[in-house]
Amino acid sequence: LHYPLRRQRQMCIRDSSLIQTEKTKEKNFKLLVAEMDIKPILLDNLIKVQAELQDLINDSQTKKEKLGAFGEVFYKEFNNYFIEGGKRIRPFLVRAAFNAVGGNPNEGNITRASLAIELLHNGSLLHDDVIDHDETRRGKPSFHVIFRELHKKKSIKVAMQAEDFGNAMAIFAGDVCFPYAIRSIITSGFPAESCNKALYAFTQGFQEVIDGVIIETGITLNETSSEEEYLRMIELKTGALIKRAVEIGGILGGGSESQINSLISYCSYIGRAFQIQDDILGVFGNPLELGKPVGGDIREAKQTILRIYAMEHGTKEQASRLVELMGKDSILTDELEEVRAIYQTSGALDYANKLITEANQKAIE
Repeated sequence: LHYPLRRQRQMCIRDSSLIQTEKTKEKNFKLLVAEMDIKPILLDNLIKVQAELQDLINDSQTKKEKLGAFGEVFYKEFNNYFIEGGKRIRPFLVRAAFNAVGGNPNEGNITRASLAIELLHNGSLLHDDVIDHDETRRGKPSFHVIFRELHKKKSIKVAMQAEDFGNAMAIFAGDVCFPYAIRSIITSGFPAESCNKALYAFTQGFQEVIDGVIIETGITLNETSSEEEYLRMIELKTGALIKRAVEIGGILGGGSESQINSLISYCSYIGRAFQIQDDILGVFGNPLELGKPVGGDIREAKQTILRIYAMEHGTKEQASRLVELMGKDSILTDELEEVRAIYQTSGALDYANKLITEANQKAIE
């Protein structure tokens, strides 16, 4: 984070012409960003987060032997879930905001505090996979699938069937994430006042994610929805955790109100772009790269910007066909190709990409 600023100052000193016009400054900023490779920075942060996450989970499970044999099985899979995947973008945003406002790393453990948003995010994913009936996550069986299959292997007659058993375990795992998340802020070592403010931001994000999912689930009952309703939904469901990540980092870093508000405003647009891109990948992506099957949004009849635009601007035949395909238990390959064609010919795909470009530009501005 500090490297491009130092480099920019050095360049300005060497060549005063760099600061003559706004256009020149923007050009040089883009050149500076182009010189940076974000991957090593993300990897370094991921390694730190992974180690801290493992310490947090291990510290909180010192008495797990009292839970019996099945408790050990549960927490083994819970640990595997966190070890085996995730880009850790949200904890990176916490750290980035902390550094951006000049946070003091000696005042507390920002890596520990950054786990809160990551744990909340993963808790919501564990629940989402149950809600959306997704069989894979990060290229491997979803948590509920692992325990569903474990139930089947036992071959015993119990009141709870394999599907219900797997779903229950995933719900428990998602629930377990939330006390861990709260604990990560409490045990981060920052002053109590800062931790309280960070916890309040965390609870706001928690509530917003739930509200976003409620809106998302509710509008699946309708054949059509509005773009305004969609944008409100993704602002809560996806944007909340991205915005609260930088808010928590800014709070713990001692940032001013205007600094924190600027970070939040920036990330509100980034969150919008992120979700729209996710909607596109959900239909046009490569399952091997995504680690999960495409077509889930069609199967779950979700109101994405692609569907909303196609229903409004496509032909009557296209709209009618989308209504027929949305909500099918399984989407066939040729049907998926049909949906893709509708999204392309109706202009929905181009419009979605346009919204991403606009959101990114507004974030930069």
